[in-house]
Amino acid sequence: MAHSRPMPAEPQRIDPLHATLLHADPATSDARPTSRWSYPQWGVFVVSLFIAYHTALLLVWNLPSKGLNRDYHKSVLDTFKGVDYFNGTRNSQSWAMFAPNPNRSNTFIMVYVEDQNGETWNYGQDIWGDSRYPYVFYDRRGKINRRIDGKKHYQRIYGAWVCREWERQNGGEAAKSVTFIKRYTMVPKPKQVIANGGWDPWGDHFKQKEQETITCKTTLDAQLPNDLRVRYGLPEVDESLIRRTENRTWVDTREAERKKAERDAKLGIKPAGDDTPSQGGNEDQDDY
Repeated sequence: MAHSRPMPAEPQRIDPLHATLLHADPATSDARPTSRWSYPQWGVFVVSLFIAYHTALLLVWNLPSKGLNRDYHKSVLDTFKGVDYFNGTRNSQSWAMFAPNPNRSNTFIMVYVEDQNGETWNYGQDIWGDSRYPYVFYDRRGKINRRIDGKKHYQRIYGAWVCREWERQNGGEAAKSVTFIKRYTMVPKPKQVIANGGWDPWGDHFKQKEQETITCKTTLDAQLPNDLRVRYGLPEVDESLIRRTENRTWVDTREAERKKAERDAKLGIKPAGDDTPSQGGNEDQDDY
């Protein structure tokens, strides 16, 4: 009796993932097959209440806290524990930069370089006379000038960069020194501007004050290293003339501690906090 060969099963059609996500019927939850919501109503209510609380406090928090709005701002945050909530959730943000009392002066830090011939050059790191008010594009040099004003640490680092740039731009010839001079003008009150028919921020009413002066030869990282000299096609110099900042990592610190422990062990010095008696005898034993 001849047996018929079974027909192969028709392969099942599998839709692409994007077709399933875009066109397939939404799957229903086995736990709540007849509900249109993924969560129970009490859960939706709690989440909605939290969103409303957070949004309301966020709006009040970002309102000005001074002037006519001061009492309202304080009463709402005190009543609904807004300060505790934002501090606890790490959402606090200080808006002190938007203080109602703006700066009363315009500050510019002039950078002057003295070359090997004793001639002084303005290195052009300020925006005095460059930006007009109002301006369209902001110049970051103004921000840098205000940041380094009166700060010797920043000016030494900034001056070291100026020394290296001077070498790079002048065929490898180092400068003698870099001097920072503060130039500032006082901003007049509106009634004074109106009475005088205007105000020229770049006039001759400015004041100047010399601040920091660094020497390119002795300041750390103020000399162009040889690897950069080779890159820029400049002649190399003696490495002993280049003063570098010593950057110590945690590996260097651990290695220094290990070497110190070895030296102390050879000299018989006990580590700090070690009260173990030496092998020479028992310190607590009475002498007879």
